[in-house]
Parts: sequence; structure tokens; C-alpha cells
Amino acid sequence: MARVPHFLRRHHVGMDYQPAWESQTRLANRRRLLVFTGVFAAACVLSLAFTFLRPPQYRALALLQITPGAAAPRPIETVSGQSAAPAAESDKPFLTEVQVLGSRPVLEQTAARLARDGHDLSSLGEDPVTAMQAMIQVSPVSGTAVVEMSATGAQAELLAPLLNAAVDAYREHLAAAARESIAEVLAGSDDEIRKLERRVAEKNAEVETFRIAHDIVSLEREENQVLARVRGVAASLNTANERVAVAEGRLRSVNEAIAAGNAVTRSRDDPTLANLEQRASLIREDLGELERNYTPDYMTRDPDIKAKRVRLAELERQIAVQRGLNSQAALAEAKEELASAREMAARIRQQEATDRAAVQEFTARFNEYKALQDELTELQTLYRSATQRKVRLEASERERMPSVQVLEAASTPQTAWRPLYARDAGIAVAGSFVLALLAMWFVELFNRPEPHPSVLIAQPGGPLLGGAAPAPALAGAANRMLDAPERSLLPPAPVLPPELAPEEVAGLLHAATAEARLAMLLILGGASPQETLDLGWDDVDLLRGLIAIRGDSPRQLPISAPLLAALGAREASPGTRLLDDGQGRALAMDELHAAILCAAHDAGIAHAGLVTPAALRHTYIAFLVRQGVRFGDLAQLVGRLPAEALAAYSSLSPAGPRVPLESVERVMPALLA
Repeated sequence: MARVPHFLRRHHVGMDYQPAWESQTRLANRRRLLVFTGVFAAACVLSLAFTFLRPPQYRALALLQITPGAAAPRPIETVSGQSAAPAAESDKPFLTEVQVLGSRPVLEQTAARLARDGHDLSSLGEDPVTAMQAMIQVSPVSGTAVVEMSATGAQAELLAPLLNAAVDAYREHLAAAARESIAEVLAGSDDEIRKLERRVAEKNAEVETFRIAHDIVSLEREENQVLARVRGVAASLNTANERVAVAEGRLRSVNEAIAAGNAVTRSRDDPTLANLEQRASLIREDLGELERNYTPDYMTRDPDIKAKRVRLAELERQIAVQRGLNSQAALAEAKEELASAREMAARIRQQEATDRAAVQEFTARFNEYKALQDELTELQTLYRSATQRKVRLEASERERMPSVQVLEAASTPQTAWRPLYARDAGIAVAGSFVLALLAMWFVELFNRPEPHPSVLIAQPGGPLLGGAAPAPALAGAANRMLDAPERSLLPPAPVLPPELAPEEVAGLLHAATAEARLAMLLILGGASPQETLDLGWDDVDLLRGLIAIRGDSPRQLPISAPLLAALGAREASPGTRLLDDGQGRALAMDELHAAILCAAHDAGIAHAGLVTPAALRHTYIAFLVRQGVRFGDLAQLVGRLPAEALAAYSSLSPAGPRVPLESVERVMPALLA
């Protein structure tokens, strides 16, 4: 008997039908129950036994406040004769003290104390210190100097004495370590002071020897003899140069006065010349008085007047001769003064050249002396710092002693700390339940039953779904389904949208509005519906005939003749979208869908309800694929497609070699009609 599909049930009037798969279901349910119950019971027994057989663990707690002592400054180190700056001082880290609290030396002292107090440590094994390290945990409380010290173990009466003894041992350890550290620091400070004192004495002797050897009086340059002599020579040279300049100027003025016929010296500077000029002046006054009293004819005849005129001419001649002698004397004196000034300047310049080498050598030695003096000063500073530091160390010895304050001493625990039997039991039961479910699923994975048939319940002789098919036809359809092979478990292939015929595309474009026609031309040119809505006028290059597609699949689409005509009929507005709703707002996907649907109805397309933007895009992709375009080039035309869509389109591609991109016709003939 053929199997009945699971969606059909047979029913006959007056007859009970009980298929065989119902008994198989009962067996499968019984198997599931047995597997679940067995696994759940076994897991519960094992996990609960493990939970309740664990011995209890007790925990004791103590709180300490640790105040580390102030760390001593580090010694000042010197390397190869030059002092190094003091190292940066740092306090002892608090976490270091926490680590010391649980260290082996402290726990060894703790074990000795417990043994001395009569506690039995045999339960801790051959190495009780290692066992104590495993039992004790030390955790600092964040942001404070408080340390939480806990001990965990099976012996409740040993935990509190263990923690308290560890705290006492830690105190003794800190005190001993602090005393040792202080003694070591003081000894190091004394050694440091002795070294620096010796270095200061050696450097002081070296500086003094260098100063005496090179005749350096002081660090003040003006107080040293060589530099003072050089400064005097420089001042003398400046004075000599000034004298030369003055002498040259005087000689030049004397020559100019002689050339112009002017007197070089004044009359009062030459008594003879002054006497001659005075006598001549008296005669001129007498002659002038006579000229006012007598006529010129009388004056030419009077012998006294004629004698006076002769004496005046003789005096004027003598005055001229005396002035010439004075000019020659002044010229000779000016030349002699110039020569003397030049000679003096030359001697001083020669002295300066002689002293220049000595000055250079002295300057070099003086700089060396200053460097040595700086080193000595730095060593003296280090020595004073070390001395002061030792005094501070001795004064602050008590402050650098660490302290430990017990905030809460450990007490013997009365209840177990872990395990939490109730919580662990609940986890065990829940885990057993999940494990039983997984085991049941695993068993059923290898006992998958055959598909159960179903029985079709039909009215005798009555129609199905409004009389669409009579009972005999339904029975024939059921028999055909019984004979059909089982359906594959693989997911179904994607369903492609309907493809429009060329005449439907032409009618759709003819009936569409200008806005819808532009959108359809863009989609039928390679743009996706969303890319069509995102396009703006800035993406259109009419000169090159290209449209730039941006987004996840950037590319450039050529502008066909119909698309160019549609774009030319619109007013270009840079910065806006190509498609808008007439009020400047971008067109939405629902509005685009509605515009294409209206055009489909107006064109009289029979299946107008299936005409969508996706159907237009599928029509263009199918047009390209049927030409044999390479699937690798398809993304350059329509953008990237999912792998499932490419697999579906492969059924539309013709057999044979693929066509290169240059040979593919990009414009559908229906657009040119």
C-alpha cells in the first residue's frame, strides 16, 4: 500500500482507521522517557554524592593596618671623579609589605611560635610552611592601607591561632628588618661622607696648585694682572689713535689755511706780529684822521704824511713776512705732532700684538680654572648635603620604623565557609536535567523516524475549496503525491521577480508620467531602485554622457538617448535629487512603487500588480544575461548581486562562450521604440 503524505488524511464513513506509525510514536516516547530518566538519575546521584561527600572548609579573617616606615634617602654616587646627582627618593611600596606578610621567613617564625605554644602541626604535613602558604591569603583593600588576611582549612581550631601568630611574627620581622636597614643606611651615609670629604680635599689642592702655577689671582677677570695690563694697553691704543686723528686734522687745516692765504696763528700768540700789527693800526688811524682834515693833494705833498705812508708800507711788509714765518712754523709743528702720534700708536699696537698670545693662553687657563672651581663647588655642595642628610637620618630614626595595627583579630570560625551544599545541590540537579535532555536528543538523533502520513478528511461526494475539485480528482492528486519522491531538505532556490515583455516595457514607458519615466529609464539602465532614489544632479555629467553611481557598488553608467531626452526635459538643479515629489522633497520607495504601478494599470498590463521596481531591474538583468555577458562583468553594469541571485540567473544564460563587455548591447530595444 502506498504511503499517504503527511498533509492528507483518509476517512471513510463507518470505518475506523488507525495507522501503524502511532505505535511507533508510543515506542519512541517510551525510549525517550527511559533515556531521560536513566541519565537524570545517574547524573543526580553522582553529582549529589560529590557535593555532600566534600569535607567542610572553615575560614578565619583578620584585618590589619600596615604603615610602612619612611624610606631613607639613597646614597649619592660618584663615577670616575665626577659627582652624580642624588637619586630620586622613593617610599617603600605598600604592596611590598603585603608580600612580606605572606613570605616564607615570616611563616617559618609563625610555625615556630605555634609549636612553642603547644599547637599540633602534624596535620599540615612534612612541610608546614608550604601548607600555611596554601592556606593563607593576603589581599590589600583598594584605596586604603588595610590588609585582609584570611586562612582557610579543615581544622577550625587552628586557623585563628595561625593568623594571630603570623601577625606577631610579621611585627618582629618588620622591627628586625627596620633596625638592620637603619644601621645599614647610617653606615652607608658615613662612608659616603668620608669619600666626599676626601674628594673635596683632593679637588681643593688641585685647584690651588693650578691657580698658583698660572698666576690666577681671582675668579674676577679684572683682578688678574695679565688682563689688567691688556686693558691698559687697549686704553692707551685708543688714546694714541685719537691723538693721530687730531694731529692729522690739524695738519690738514694748516695746509688749507696756507693754500687759502689765511693766517695760521693768531696775533696774540706771536708778540712780534702783534706789535707790528698794533703799530700799523696806529699809523692807519693817523692817516685816516689826516684824510678827513686835508685834501689828497696836500697829503701827497706833506713830507710827514709821506713818511707815515712809507712806514705803514714797511710795517705791512714785515707783517706779511712774519705771518709767513708763523705758517711755516705751524706746518712744521703739525707735521711733527702727527709723526709723534703715529709713532706712539705703532708702539702701542706692537705691544698689544705681543700681549695677545699671552691673553689667549691666560684665557684658556682661566677657563680651566673656572671648570675646576665649579667641580670643587659641586663636591662641596654634595658634601654638605650628605652631612645634612645624615643628621636627618639620625633625627628621624623612629619615624622610619614601620607599624602594624590589628583592626580585627582572628577568631575561631563556628560555621563552614564552603562548600555551599544547598547551592551546589541545586546546580547539580539543574545540570543533571540539562545532561538528560542532551542525552535524549543525542539518542533521538540516530533514531529519526520516517515521516508520518496524514489522513485527509473529506466529505463524501462534496466539493473542496468551494467546489474547485471533486473527490475523485482529489484522490488522483493524492495518489500522484504518494508516488512523488521525497522533498529535499535543502533550502529552496530564490524566486525571481516576473520579467516584462518588450511590448510591456514600451507601453509602460509610454503610459508613465515624466517622473516615473525617468525613474524607469534609470532602473532599465543599470541602477538599482534605491540607487535611483539616491541620485542627484551632481552625479550627472551631461558633457561626458555618464551618471556616477555611489554607495556599496560605485560605477559609472552611460546615458542612453531616451534617458538623455528625459533629463533634458527637466530643469537641472545642482545639489538636489533627480527624483522629487514636486515640492523639493526626495521621492520615497513607496511613492516610486505607486507611480510604476499606476503606469502599469494605465498601460493595460494584465498582471499590473506584479510590476514593481524589482521586476524592472530583473527585466534589465535578464536582458543582459541572455546576451551571454560574463557574470564577472555584470557588477560593472548593475552592481553587486547576491550569490543566490547569480545562481538563479545562471539558468538564463545561453550555452557557449561568454560575450565580452564591449560586445554587450546595454540599451533595450524597447526603450528606443
